[in-house]
Amino acid sequence: MAGDRHGAEGLCGSYGRRLGRRRGMRGLFSAPAVVGLLEGEGLDDAARETLERVVCLEWELFDGVRNAGGRASCQDDLRSFFSYRCTQYLAFPHEIVPRVLGELERAELEGRNVVREKYARMMAVTDPEAFGREWSSLLAPPSPVKSEALRQLRRLLVPALEEAAAALPVSHGHARPDESSAGHVSALDYLEAEVCSYSLGTIFALRDALRRQLGHTNPIARSYVLSGRLHDATEVIE
Repeated sequence: MAGDRHGAEGLCGSYGRRLGRRRGMRGLFSAPAVVGLLEGEGLDDAARETLERVVCLEWELFDGVRNAGGRASCQDDLRSFFSYRCTQYLAFPHEIVPRVLGELERAELEGRNVVREKYARMMAVTDPEAFGREWSSLLAPPSPVKSEALRQLRRLLVPALEEAAAALPVSHGHARPDESSAGHVSALDYLEAEVCSYSLGTIFALRDALRRQLGHTNPIARSYVLSGRLHDATEVIE
């Protein structure tokens, strides 16, 4: 979204609107090409259902986020949202997806829109003055223990990002930048803004799973490949 600067209105819109967005997302998940791709990535029926529930809920929550200049066009770009979010969950350790679903459901029961919180946290690096004015009193900073866990995640992923840039420079050029600037959030700052809403248990589980995965697979390079495949798999649906 333009500038990565957002507020929110309500949790995520009316029930009818949520159902409509849910139907659209489920239509992509049921497409034969998508089903085949997910099966090829090792997801059984239960894992595909969990991933679908996560991405559907994020899509509903995204509807409630408001850009500083009004609603952004990407909030209605179902296909791109599907490709991007599924890419992340498929490229990173699959075992974390059920934990993420639990985090999303728990936050919603508490009346929190974690997608809104993610974009607000991005403002801390893309527009610090606006963040201090609009959000610093609403979002508590992470505890020292969580801050250290987030630093550990970043230290794990910096070499992976560098390797992905060297191996796939064209794809890397189309991804988020390496460093955040005014209005533009980096790949690692984006991930940290998202993960910051998770419980310590989930962050530690992600850290440990990443350590195991990085021994044989680069999730960032993998995400570049999967992004194109997922986009192609939904092409005939539009």
